Amino acid sequence: MFDKNLVRKALSRSLNPDIMARWPQDNHLDNQDRLVSLLIHDFFGGEILKTHKKSGWHFYNRINGERIDMVNAHLSQANVGNSFEDLPSTPEETLNFVAQEDYSTSLVRFIRAFEEAVGLEKYRTRGILA
Repeated sequence: MFDKNLVRKALSRSLNPDIMARWPQDNHLDNQDRLVSLLIHDFFGGEILKTHKKSGWHFYNRINGERIDMVNAHLSQANVGNSFEDLPSTPEETLNFVAQEDYSTSLVRFIRAFEEAVGLEKYRTRGILA
């Protein structure tokens, strides 16, 4: 089951400030959506979708039929649903916009942060998830 609150908590702890510092200040969210959509897809499955925005493509996800936009969560509500084109994308296409090293670093950080948010770190220290 996809828990938006746990995912939001893990994302806030895992997005690397060093990576974000390399993105233009006026374009943080536009760059962050690519990375986040890949993390969500690789961790939870579902689809990667995209839509045109003034600044270019905006990437987000759909899981079990629900649009998931963790970067612009307020925009993914049904009352503004018509602002999304929901065009299919692929992990390969999305990865074209993200440096592999940035993605790998963020994935490891996200997994650790998600484990902490769910409370799995207590099992890691006991060797169960080692």
